[in-house]
Amino acid sequence: MRKKLLLVAVMLMALWGKSFACGWDDWDWYYYNLFSQEIINDPRYRPFLLTYEAKYYSNDTLRNGNIEEWQKYLGLSYENTKYLVFESSRDDLRNLTKGKAAADKKLAFATPEFVKEHKQALLYLAYTKYLEPYMRIIPDPDREVYWWWGEEDEHNAGELDYDKVKNVLVTSWNAEKDNELKLRYGYQLVRLAHYTRRYEEAVQLFDQYVKPLNMNTEMYYYALCQKAGALRGMGEVEKAYREFIHVFTNSNDLKTAAYTSMTFGENSHTNFADFVSGAADDSERIDIYFMMGYSDFNNPVNEIEKIVAINPNAIQAKVLMVRTVNLVERELLATSLDAEDNEALYPSWKGYQSETMAFFNQAIRLSDKQREKASDKNFWNLISSYLHFLDQDFDKASSYLANVKSNDELYMKTVDCLTAYIDLCRQPTIDAKAEDYLMGKYPDLFTKPCCTHYTENNFPNLVLHNRYARQEEHAKAFLVLYPLTKIEDNPNENLLDELQTFLNKKKKTSLERYLASPGENDWTDHNAYLSYVRGVLRLTDGNFKEAKKLFEKGTRLEVSHRIFGNNIIVDYSGYDDDVMRDDYISEFPFIHDNMTELDVTDALIQLQNIGDKKDNEAAKANYLIANFYYNVSVTGYYRHYLRFDNNNGFCYYKYGYYGDGPYKNTLQLSSIYLEKAMETATDNELKAHIVFAQAKNAQQIMEAENVSSWYHTRVVPDAQFDILDQFEGTQYQNDVYSNCLYYSDYHN
Repeated sequence: MRKKLLLVAVMLMALWGKSFACGWDDWDWYYYNLFSQEIINDPRYRPFLLTYEAKYYSNDTLRNGNIEEWQKYLGLSYENTKYLVFESSRDDLRNLTKGKAAADKKLAFATPEFVKEHKQALLYLAYTKYLEPYMRIIPDPDREVYWWWGEEDEHNAGELDYDKVKNVLVTSWNAEKDNELKLRYGYQLVRLAHYTRRYEEAVQLFDQYVKPLNMNTEMYYYALCQKAGALRGMGEVEKAYREFIHVFTNSNDLKTAAYTSMTFGENSHTNFADFVSGAADDSERIDIYFMMGYSDFNNPVNEIEKIVAINPNAIQAKVLMVRTVNLVERELLATSLDAEDNEALYPSWKGYQSETMAFFNQAIRLSDKQREKASDKNFWNLISSYLHFLDQDFDKASSYLANVKSNDELYMKTVDCLTAYIDLCRQPTIDAKAEDYLMGKYPDLFTKPCCTHYTENNFPNLVLHNRYARQEEHAKAFLVLYPLTKIEDNPNENLLDELQTFLNKKKKTSLERYLASPGENDWTDHNAYLSYVRGVLRLTDGNFKEAKKLFEKGTRLEVSHRIFGNNIIVDYSGYDDDVMRDDYISEFPFIHDNMTELDVTDALIQLQNIGDKKDNEAAKANYLIANFYYNVSVTGYYRHYLRFDNNNGFCYYKYGYYGDGPYKNTLQLSSIYLEKAMETATDNELKAHIVFAQAKNAQQIMEAENVSSWYHTRVVPDAQFDILDQFEGTQYQNDVYSNCLYYSDYHN
């Protein structure tokens, strides 16, 4: 049997066993989670819904079984009971038992009459407040210690005087007349022995102080869980697992603790068939199948089939089934829709493993069968409908969905969402008629995600994006997912043209009007905005006159005059007046501070006109233009300026590793203007500036050529540094030698 389980593990681990390299990301966010697992309304099993981010699914709806037992015993509200047991201080409880008032005003419900009636319970709680900080198992000295980032336990049970504490608990147990309190003292005895690694004594204490009371309450299973842990510590794994199964099946609070304490599969040390056959009853047998189905290495549908053969209405089968549905969804629905896919619903089955198809078909067959056998027709009709939707059998999905009639709000919300999904995905094309139909029937479909939580993108929007892209309506495909300003991430000229054509379209359908409406951060005048984007592109190309015409319709940023300056040191986080020099800028009064893109472009035009002359002033003008294009390159101080960014903090997809990415680099333009500057420069100080600027360009180009190697050394622009040496004695050459490590290393 173990060989058979191992074979299943090997076959299916690749299918749905998830492991991710980055531990700090919320991986559930990257899946749609279209089907609401929360239709499982039994909070005891909520932790076992599907999640990749945490060990267990959030379980904030479960009422604590221990507190409910205390509530019944004390006659308080659930919240007051919870506060008394978990939050009250030992000092306050001891004061109450002595007839004194509690300092904590939240304990006002503990009236003198209440204290008189429940003094023994308060004495018990006060003593457990003393014990609780130490109730951690003594670390195993034989196990290797691993670093972890959580909070460490401050104390453990080994710090207590074992004999003294045990004597107090035994004396209290013997003196106590109330069996509920005797049970709780018995639990503390078993826990103390377990956590001090007195395993055999823990088992003996359970048999002596817990079992004879014959009370199968929540607290009994707390004690049984401690006994099971002790048995496991003794190496009695089979016996321990039997007890953990009892805990899992019967406890309200300890299902996850019991499951975590067991290991199924190839490392189990148990014979699974014998383990199932030895179950106390069908309830335990179902839970064993449930645990197997929940384990990553196993096929949950196999275990569901075994469960429903025993009880077609078992909640465990439903929990595994919603997990199965979400496993299927996460295998089949990527978080982006490929425009090249030609199937009606993304993605197609082509390329998927046969094991995936077999698993999916097995799930459909089981769900369709359960529609007939189970009492909860709504649940299984909903499951079958969704699975057939994923299978692109929209007619069958719709027919099953029509059978779901429920007063449960989440059920019906899921029905509404799935109805819309089916209606959208079955549309062969999204033409004007389909657009008006979808917006008329589902006005919120593309604006409010149907999913209850998570999901990176709204699924209907991605389906619509896919349809428009395949229909080559690229503007609408873009706008259904993104605000207009998202074009800045990849300013494609053809898409800009299509966006402008679509946005200026006179007669639009209701869906097109929604797509054309400005987003929260969009410009209200889309023509002005698109002109601005084009202006940036033309400025990047060096087409100043065209850029100026476009910027006259709208600009966004203001920048310092030092965008025409130069730098020797590199410090992107420093202030520009510390990093950037403004040599020669003051000689051109049309360059001023706080310039818009229009002002910058106008200054470039004037510099270009001056640069066409054949004198030293022309050299300075061309040098400043070259500085501009170096400063806005991927390693320039103002590298964000032509990349629609607000600061120069590194952004991989905008700057890359010296490469262009979706944006054009501007080093070539910088080099062209530096050559023009050198042709007409007459004084050595200016020539030193120009040669060092050429060295920076050369260095950046060489970095780009060498960056693919992990072993490349720092590259030095030798030719330019040789020329710079010719201007030794100039102030600028001296500044470079003092501040540029490349240049000083070159000499040393």
